[in-house]
Amino acid sequence: METDPTYTVDEARVLLPQVRAILLQLAIERRRADDSHASLHRQLRAAGDGPATGQDALEARTADLRGGIRALFDHLESLGVVVRDLDEGLVDIPTLRDGELAWLCWRFSDPELAWWHTTREGAASRRPL
Repeated sequence: METDPTYTVDEARVLLPQVRAILLQLAIERRRADDSHASLHRQLRAAGDGPATGQDALEARTADLRGGIRALFDHLESLGVVVRDLDEGLVDIPTLRDGELAWLCWRFSDPELAWWHTTREGAASRRPL
């Protein structure tokens, strides 16, 4: 039986550049998907009761972008990284602290990994490492 990964602080710090890059890509892809979705709705409103020009292409593009977003989330999940707030770039990385499962807590604005909290708490309760 395979268990979810846990990371030491040093291992998680090595992982952070990859997490940062994925979060940046997620932000870009989410913006593209939102723009594509908004374009689709504008075209549908403009078309009224008739078919919208390019509707199929916009629907396919939006679906492709959302599939790419799902793949990025799945990749983070495969690493054991949990996205708590995509807008803030807030993630939790599983660790063991005093023999108990805990979270190493990092947000995009943090210069380095320097916080943790228990699995019963959230980022508001994070403490320095």
